[in-house]
Amino acid sequence: MLLPILIHLLNRRKFRVVDWAAMEFLLEADKKNRRRIRLENLLLLVLRCLAVFLIGLLLARPFLPTNVTAGLIDAGQFERIVLLDDSLSMQAQAGNESAWEVAKKRLLDLTNNLAQERLDNRLTLVLASQPERRVFNASPLGPANIDEISAVIERLPASDGAANLTRMFDELDQYLLSQPANVNRVVYVFTDLLKHDWESNVGDDRTNAPMEQLVQVSKRAQACFLIDAGADDDRNLTIADIRPDGMLAVGVPTAFDVAVANPSGSAASNVRVKFSVGDALPLTTTIDRLAAGETASVRFHFTFAADEVDAAEGNPAPRHVKVELQTGGQGRSDRLPNDSVAYFPARVVRGIPTLIVDGDPSSDFGRAESFYLRRALAPTGPVSSGVMAEVITEDEVESIALEKYQVVFLLNNYRLGEKTTANIERLEKWVAGGGGLVLLPGDQIDETAFNGQYWRDGLGLAPLKLAAVQGDELEKTWVRLRVENANHEVLKQFAGQSNPLLENVKVFRWWGAAVNPSQPGDDVAVLARFTDVDDSPAVAENALGKGRVVQFALPADADWHNWTSDPSYLLIMQDLVRYMASGRQSSGLLRVGEPIRQSVDLTQHELDVKLTGPRELKADLQAAAPVPETSNSGQSSSAEPTLWQVEHQAAAQGFYELTLTRRDGGNDTLLFAANVDPAEGDLKRVDRPALERSLAGSNVRIVSASQSLALADSGQQTEVWRYLLWLVVAVLAGEQVLGWFFGRARS
Repeated sequence: MLLPILIHLLNRRKFRVVDWAAMEFLLEADKKNRRRIRLENLLLLVLRCLAVFLIGLLLARPFLPTNVTAGLIDAGQFERIVLLDDSLSMQAQAGNESAWEVAKKRLLDLTNNLAQERLDNRLTLVLASQPERRVFNASPLGPANIDEISAVIERLPASDGAANLTRMFDELDQYLLSQPANVNRVVYVFTDLLKHDWESNVGDDRTNAPMEQLVQVSKRAQACFLIDAGADDDRNLTIADIRPDGMLAVGVPTAFDVAVANPSGSAASNVRVKFSVGDALPLTTTIDRLAAGETASVRFHFTFAADEVDAAEGNPAPRHVKVELQTGGQGRSDRLPNDSVAYFPARVVRGIPTLIVDGDPSSDFGRAESFYLRRALAPTGPVSSGVMAEVITEDEVESIALEKYQVVFLLNNYRLGEKTTANIERLEKWVAGGGGLVLLPGDQIDETAFNGQYWRDGLGLAPLKLAAVQGDELEKTWVRLRVENANHEVLKQFAGQSNPLLENVKVFRWWGAAVNPSQPGDDVAVLARFTDVDDSPAVAENALGKGRVVQFALPADADWHNWTSDPSYLLIMQDLVRYMASGRQSSGLLRVGEPIRQSVDLTQHELDVKLTGPRELKADLQAAAPVPETSNSGQSSSAEPTLWQVEHQAAAQGFYELTLTRRDGGNDTLLFAANVDPAEGDLKRVDRPALERSLAGSNVRIVSASQSLALADSGQQTEVWRYLLWLVVAVLAGEQVLGWFFGRARS
C-alpha cells in the first residue's frame, strides 16, 4: 500500500529546478507584449464606442444650458414669446397703477435687459385680444432697435374686451408646432390671474381650461413663466345691463331699467347712478347699500321729445343714452372705472308701425271691423300713444311691403287678396324674421278654410284650431274672460278671478277653439280662457322663428261682446302691440368684440357706408352680398338679391354711427352702442398656492411681476450638434490612425 507513495517521493528528489537567464527574458517579454496588446485593443474599443455614442447624440440634436457652455462655445438663437393679457380687467387700479401699467413696465424692463445680452434674442409679442395678429414676430432684440420696440410697447392700449385665453393658447400651440425645433423658445405670460379667466372651461371638460392648455404649450418651450401683475383686492362695481321697457316713441314716457352689480366680496354704500340722454339734464338716484355679490335694479323715466332736425316723414334722430356710476369711496369701492359706464343707442320712432288688415270695412260710423281697434291703438288727443296704425283692406295686402311694419293685425279676414296662399307664405316668412302677428277672427270666417290656410294641423301660423261658433245669439247669456297666464307681459295686470278691469266684460259669442292635441310639447301657450263649461281658449300664443303669433277666439269689433267699450280693451291692445313689436325691434346694443351688422337694401341705399366710433374711429365700408345659409337638408336658402350686409367689429366701448346714403340723396343714420362684458368686473383671483401645487412637476413657473427682470437668463440653451459632428469626425479619424499604428508596430 505504501510502496507507490515511497517511489513517488524518491523520484522527486532526482529533479532540480535551475534558473536560466535567457528563458526568463523570453517569458517576461511575452508577458509585457500581451499587456500592451490588451491596452491597445481596449483603447480602440473605447474610441469606437464613443463614436457610436456621439453619432446617437448627433441625431438627437441636443441643447445645453447657456450657463454651462458660457466661454466654451457660442450661444444659439433665442425666441422670447410674450403673451400679454390686455383685457378690460387689467385696467383695475391697485394704488397708483393698474395691472396693465405694471405689466407693460415689467415687459419693458425685461426686453431692455435682454437687448443688452450678447445673444441672438428675438421677440414675439401677442395680445390676448388679437391672438391671430402678432405685434412683433420674431423681431431681433438688440441695442440697435430696443428704442423702437420700447416705443411700440409703451403705446399699446388696453382692450375693452374680455380675454380669450383659450383661443390665444390654441394659436400659440399651432405656431410652435409650425416652427423649426433648433431655436430656444421661452414663453412669458403677463396676466392678472383672474378666476373667471383661468378657471373657465368648455362644458364639463376641464382639459380645455386655459391652465391645462398652458401646461401643454410649455412642453414645446425651454421654459414657461406665468407672471402675475394683478392685485388681491377685488372691490368693484359694474353696470350689468341697461334696458328700456318697451318701444322708444316720441312723446311717450319710457322706463329704463339699469342693473348695478357688486361682484366683490365686500359691500358698497352710497352708489350714485347718473342717467343722461344727449344734452338733456341728467337724472340721478342713489343706492344706499349694495351687499357683496348683490345686483340691484334702478328705474329711470324719460320722455323723448321731438327734435327740430327730425325728418317730417321719417323717424327722429337716434339719441345717446349714457349711464354712469359714482361712489363715495371712488377708487376704493370701484377699482375698474371702465365698467362703471354703459351706453344705449336710443332708436326713437314716431310710433310703432302697425298694419291693420280690415276684413269687413265699412264707411258707417262704428261698423268697420277696425273701428275700435284703430282708436284703441292711436286715440286722438294731444298725447301720443306711441303706435302708428295704418288700415288697409284685404285687396291691398299684395302691394304692401311687410318689412315696414313691426305688428300686423288680421281682422275677420276670409281671404288675403287674390293670392291668399302666397300672401300667407309672405306672412310666415315675415313672422319668422321677428314680426308680430295678431289674428282676430269674426263672423266672416269659415273654420274649414281658416284651419286649412292658417292652422294646417298645427304647423301653420294660427296657434288654435277653430271649431263652431259658441254662445247665445240672443245675447241673454254670456261668459267672461279669465287670465290663464298671470306672468305674461300683456296680461299680468289683469290677473285674478274677480279683477275689476275685466269684471264688466261680457262675451256673448265666441269661436270654439282647441290646441293641437297631437303636439303636447308644442310652443302654443294659452294666455286666457272663457268661463264657459269647457274652459275654451280665448287667447293663445305661438312662437315662429324670431317672431310670435297671438290668436283671439273673438273678433275686434263689438258684434259678439262689449269688451270694446271697457277700458281694459285699450290697455291690452296697446300693451299687446308693444309686446309683439319687440321681435323686430333692433336695439343696436352690442358687447365689445361683437360685430356690427346692418342690412342695406340696394333699392333704397347706396353700396358705400360710413362708420364713426370711439377712439376717433372713421371707416369707409361697403356692403357685401350675404353668404347663403345651408339648411339641414343641404339646400341653400335664397337671400333677397337686393338685401346686402355691412359688417365691422366693435373693438371698443362707446357709440358707433352708420351713415347710409339714400338713392334720393338724403342720409339715414343708425346708432349702435358697445358695452363691456360685466364678467370682466369680477376681480376675484385664482387661489395661487393651490395653482402652484397643481403645476408642480410641469414646465410652468408662477412668479410675481417684480421678479420678471431676473427671468432674462432663464431657459437659455445652446444647440451643440455642429460641435458633436466635428467631435465624431475627430474620434473616427483617431481610431483609424491608432489602428494603423498599432497594426504596423505588431508586424
